[in-house]
Amino acid sequence: MFIILPFISLIFIFLLINKNRNDWRDSLILTSTYWGVLIAASTEILSIFKLIAFGWILATWGLTCIVLIYIWFRLNLKNTKTLKPNISSQLIKNIQIPSFVKLLLSGVGFIVGTIGLIAIIAPPNNWDSMDYHMSRVVHWIQNHSIAHYPTNYTPQLYQNPWSEFVILHFQILSGGDYFANLVQWFSMIGCIIGVSLIAKQLGADLKGQVFSAVVTATIPMGILQASSTQNDYVVAFWVVCLAYYLLSTIKAAKSDIWTNSFNIGTSTGLAILSKGTAYFYVFPFLIWFGFYQIKRLRWQAWKPALIVGSISLLVNISHYLRNYNLFASPLGEPGGYRNEVLGINILISNILKNIALHIGTPIGLWNGIANKLIQIIHVFIRVDINDPRITFSKTFFVPGGWATLGITGNENSAGNLVHVALIMICIISLLARKSIRKENYIFAYLIATISTFLIFCYLVKWQAWNSRLHLPFFVLISPFLGVVLSKLKNQKIAIFIVTCLLISSLPWVFFNRYRPIIDSNNIFQTPRIEQYFSNRPYLKTTYTGAVEFLNSKKCSNIGLLMGNDPWEYPLWVLWRQKNPEVMKIQHININNISAILEKEDFYKDFEPCGIISMETKKSKQKKAQEVNFKGTTYVRAWDSPDIGIFIK
Repeated sequence: MFIILPFISLIFIFLLINKNRNDWRDSLILTSTYWGVLIAASTEILSIFKLIAFGWILATWGLTCIVLIYIWFRLNLKNTKTLKPNISSQLIKNIQIPSFVKLLLSGVGFIVGTIGLIAIIAPPNNWDSMDYHMSRVVHWIQNHSIAHYPTNYTPQLYQNPWSEFVILHFQILSGGDYFANLVQWFSMIGCIIGVSLIAKQLGADLKGQVFSAVVTATIPMGILQASSTQNDYVVAFWVVCLAYYLLSTIKAAKSDIWTNSFNIGTSTGLAILSKGTAYFYVFPFLIWFGFYQIKRLRWQAWKPALIVGSISLLVNISHYLRNYNLFASPLGEPGGYRNEVLGINILISNILKNIALHIGTPIGLWNGIANKLIQIIHVFIRVDINDPRITFSKTFFVPGGWATLGITGNENSAGNLVHVALIMICIISLLARKSIRKENYIFAYLIATISTFLIFCYLVKWQAWNSRLHLPFFVLISPFLGVVLSKLKNQKIAIFIVTCLLISSLPWVFFNRYRPIIDSNNIFQTPRIEQYFSNRPYLKTTYTGAVEFLNSKKCSNIGLLMGNDPWEYPLWVLWRQKNPEVMKIQHININNISAILEKEDFYKDFEPCGIISMETKKSKQKKAQEVNFKGTTYVRAWDSPDIGIFIK
């Protein structure tokens, strides 16, 4: 019931903003930005006083709703008569929408609605969620703070946290993780709306705006991610907001420049606070903004630049400081994903290898030819295709199999083959037709968007799961594709293309590998607890047995020895399900820099009655008969192939 409060606040922020605006989409984008800042600010402030708890979160949202409702009613009393003409004019516009546009929007609505159903019914179950997305949330709830804590897996600490802030609020207010996947789903909706606005700014008519929305809604990687707790769609949304605010600034010329600069700074800050890859995606647009301001304001261009930089820094400063205090770097711990050598040949290599992630098919001959061709090109540019300095995964390959068509596709490695082909066709059309190039800012927008991909390829090592990190690029380029399609002389071809996109997206909707709705193990028939283990089903019996054993010993303080296998969130879920009493779970015998946090008051007196030791191949921990912690010996009391339990 209380989960409705954040949504009530969102609605009333929208109502307040929409009173003086002509396009509800513009109001919704602005509303989301301010709501995003509200989430970040309230979480940081409550955390300072260790007030991350149900009562304080409830009071925060309750007070926010009361204030917003009060302001809305006060303003509404003065302007009641002016609302009716606006509503009636919007209704008239809706009646005038062409039939084929309504059909396309219905298709988008079906995709979005189905994914929303999956997001609510299926629990968070992708690998990163088990490792750190969801694990950090339950640690924060337990600690009543988002401060860094001792852990065997430091990405739980330094990874950018905005998505998990929202999940934190949802989880505390609802008492569970049923709404955790909705953060990505709402981001998908925001992107669909946002790209239609960008297309409008680029000169697209209604058809072009709807085409852009269809292109975004049918991105395979986006469809799969939108029902998970990954955060690439969240980043995509904030970058879309940034691009829209930038175009609004250019269109507004010198009017509203300070407000637009504030919005650009806010969206930039929220993008960075959501994921580190945001730096690649915001940079070209900020450069564009900088050149535009220099052209307009000359020597006064530093003023909007200062606003953008200050706001972005303010949004991220708390997380930067937490990272700096522990890791001596605001970005946290180096992950080994950055290219160790640079150059034009390296850029060409990574462009080819990253595009290859999206061109795989079930046809082995096609994949083999593509693989061989890329290897031959590498011979000419004198780059070792598997050079570990530019390749994180051990061996380069072109993906293949039925997963490339959406049959058991997953959000870690899905490719966007049809969209890559469409991008190439539309770029050729742009170059071939001068009339399209004359559209407002479309060429500059394309350059900025392509630059995001080039920067990514130049700086980041190739890895087999890079395709999910490309999602913001595919979302950003959707308005360009929509504009070009709407300018085709034969509109039947454009309608045929977007219709094919809708139809080809259905396998990705129905046959999600870890959250299928058409399968013998679909989300409607499979118990929720089993779905947490979709990535590693063999661990369910082991985890369940471990929790039941500790329950039989009435042990509620659990130490975790995870090694290099921090797949811990299902343990929290099972423990809460089996034993709702107060308990504490804490990582022990830590061998990384976060070990110094064990000396803090909240952690230093921790005495586990039992220790769970992860003993999988990934953990790299050998089986032992004893574990020592703070001078106390714990002996092995329960055994399984993957986990050992030690008791005092």
